[in-house]
Order: sequence, then structure tokens, then C-alpha cells
Amino acid sequence: MDHALSDITVLDLGQVIAMPFCTMLLADLGARVIKVESRERGRERVSLGVKRRRHGVEERVPAAQYRERNKLGITLELKTPMGIELFKELVRHADVVTENFSVGTMERLGLAYEDLRRVKPDIIYASITAFGQDGPYATQRGYDILAQAISGYMSITGSPDQPPTRSGQSISDYYAGMLCAFSIVSALHYRHRTGKGQRIDLALLDSLLVALDNLGERYTVGGEVLTRAGNVSFGGSSSGVYPTSDGHVAIAAGASDAVWRRFCEIIGRGDLTRDPGFATAAARRACACATCHVYVDEAWREATGSPAQMEEDMLDFAFDIRSESRLSCQIKITDALDGLVVRIPEKQI
Repeated sequence: MDHALSDITVLDLGQVIAMPFCTMLLADLGARVIKVESRERGRERVSLGVKRRRHGVEERVPAAQYRERNKLGITLELKTPMGIELFKELVRHADVVTENFSVGTMERLGLAYEDLRRVKPDIIYASITAFGQDGPYATQRGYDILAQAISGYMSITGSPDQPPTRSGQSISDYYAGMLCAFSIVSALHYRHRTGKGQRIDLALLDSLLVALDNLGERYTVGGEVLTRAGNVSFGGSSSGVYPTSDGHVAIAAGASDAVWRRFCEIIGRGDLTRDPGFATAAARRACACATCHVYVDEAWREATGSPAQMEEDMLDFAFDIRSESRLSCQIKITDALDGLVVRIPEKQI
């Protein structure tokens, strides 16, 4: 089947999370992704799998094997002259090279962007590092938790009475991977127009600065410094997580006045829709104290129904028909002018 990137070949030197996730997205869009790694690294990656028994035999299934889906793979020793020459020969037939080694590694190998441009002038060369190719932290190795800490992301995650908290997943790796995939597709479009390749430099830290959204603007414009607020949204206090007899519910009821009015009717607090302190989205956002949160909490305990979503653990999510329907759905891109529809069939995970 012809996909958006079916005519694109990617040489993937990525490891761990960020770059393998990036190239997984490219492979999902049809790119011919060739994973290149040493034999030692390949054995190490596979050895870190999850144990299981099948047909009476114990085996390990790579925990992150989904990030390698739809990819081809070869082993190549890039620390040898022969390995370097073979890799450059592959570059001559490729469109994109991706890597997330520490800064300076590719230069020492003789595989930096300038080196590969001489082999393939229009090559697109993408790198993901912890802190970027230049700057005061460039030479420092780093992982997700350090990016979360330095970016300030941890300062707004968690409860007010607890220390800064790491997000439950390695979010900077996934954000950076998605941004890198987007950048590569953009560079391919640029090359289509100009015939020129591009150098892409992304950092885990970059991705979280983007994810902070308008928190910096709220400080530079209004002098407001936001910090940990638990499960209460920065957009207003009419949201949170509340206890029930069989778990918890997550409520987000204040995004618009219409939603707020319907919610208040359901919990039997229609008076809040007439209270000037809570009647409008602006008033609810200005409610710096937890008053609205307390009102919702008290009313929720007495309510019999709710527009809220039950909070689930990962086991619940894995077997939830709602998540299953999203994971297996087709991606559809529709052009309103000519009715073009591109369907990507579901992938087996």
C-alpha cells in the first residue's frame, strides 16, 4: 500500500527512547527505516526485555519493541574503517540519517553532517540530545528527569506540599521524538522545493520548554509564577480528582460557561452559576483559593451522576474498550478540494 513516506529511506542510529520513537512515527507513515546498531548494542537491547513463558520455555520480549515496529535492521560496527565505509555507502541511497548519540560522537566517527553532506549533498540529518548541539550544557549527558528538572516542568508537577515531581513517563523523550519527526517531514518538503538538505538539532530540554505553553508568558506579562497545584488546573479551579466509593473520578467542568452550567445542574449546585465569583470562566480562573474546588468536592460526594471520567490505572487502560478503539483506529487525512483520503491501516502492537 502506498503511504505518505513510502518513497523515503531513513538510516536510524537512534537508541533508547527519543529517536527510536521518532523513526517509529516515520515508519508508521510508510518510510523505509533501517535500524543500524552494533551487535553488542543489539544484544543488550534485546536482553532488557520482559520475562514470559511460552510453550514451557522462558524467553524475554523486548519491553520497547513497539518502537522498532515496521523497521528493517542491520548490525554494523561503526568503530571500524570498514563499518564507516559501509555506512557511507548506505547514505548514498538514503534520504534521512537520524542519531541521538552524545554531542561530538558522530564527529569523532567521521559521520558528522558535514561529512555526510559530501557523500549525499541533499541528506537530511537529524539529531536529538539532552541539551542541544551548542550552549553551556551541550557536552553534558542527560536523561528525561534532568530535562524535566532544568526546564521547570517538575516545579509545576505534584502537590503543593510535596517536592517537585517527575512526570510518570519520560515525556521529554516522546515530545522530542514527535517534534523531530515533524521537523524531518518539514525538511523533506523543503528539499522537495529547493533540492537542499537540512540539519535538525533537537533537545529533550527544547521539547519541554515548548510543553510549558504560556507559563513563561504569564510571568513576563503578569508577573505570575505558577507552581505545583496538584490536580487543579492552572486554567481554573473547577477541575480536580475526587474520591468515590469505588475509586476516583477526574472532573474538568470549567472550560466553558456552558459546560459549567450543565455540571452544576448535575451536582445540584445551580446556585454556583448565579454566584458572581463562579458564574464565568474568568471569575473561576481568578479564584486563587481552593473555594471552587471545595464546593465541587462537597457537591460531588452527594451527587448520583457525573460527566467525569473514572480515573484508571494502567491495567484498566490496557483493557479499556475506549482506549482500544483509539489505538486501532485508522488515521485519515482528507483533502476537501479533491476528496483525497489516505488511510493507514491499524498496526499490530
